[in-house]
Amino acid sequence: MLEKYFFENDKLIILDENLDINISSSLKVELKYIFYSTGSIKAKMHYYKNVLHGTSSFFDKDNNLISISYYYLGKKFGKSYKYYKSKKLYSIEQYIDDKLEKEQKYFYENGSLKTCLFYIEGVLHKGSLFYENKKIKRSFKLKGNKVIENKLFDIREKPIDESKFKL
Repeated sequence: MLEKYFFENDKLIILDENLDINISSSLKVELKYIFYSTGSIKAKMHYYKNVLHGTSSFFDKDNNLISISYYYLGKKFGKSYKYYKSKKLYSIEQYIDDKLEKEQKYFYENGSLKTCLFYIEGVLHKGSLFYENKKIKRSFKLKGNKVIENKLFDIREKPIDESKFKL
């Protein structure tokens, strides 16, 4: 799947075939900063007419990137990345029109998948949680805000509880 995230000199491109996003913009933006009391940069954000437009980045006190998101006219679009203090990837979240969309991934600091959640138009539909050894810990499915299936597993992936619920 083709994917391009780019922001430089007021040129914003968010192209993500998986999310069906194709945004290209050249609006004149203003760069704003938030600082820690020590003077180091806490946040670097781009605005167009007082709404986020472009990248929004946050940093820890040691100037390490802790998150980056892309905005188009005040709404989050595309992938947002968050990082552990160790600089390792913590999560990849995906947005369309400021709503979580499709697969959201969260990782243990060792890089193995911790949680995988699936959203449609900002509504959680299913998810899986994993042990650090990559074996499944729990899986669930929802319909609306009701759990319709819930499975729990031990560290060897042996089912502990498998429940199905009728609506």
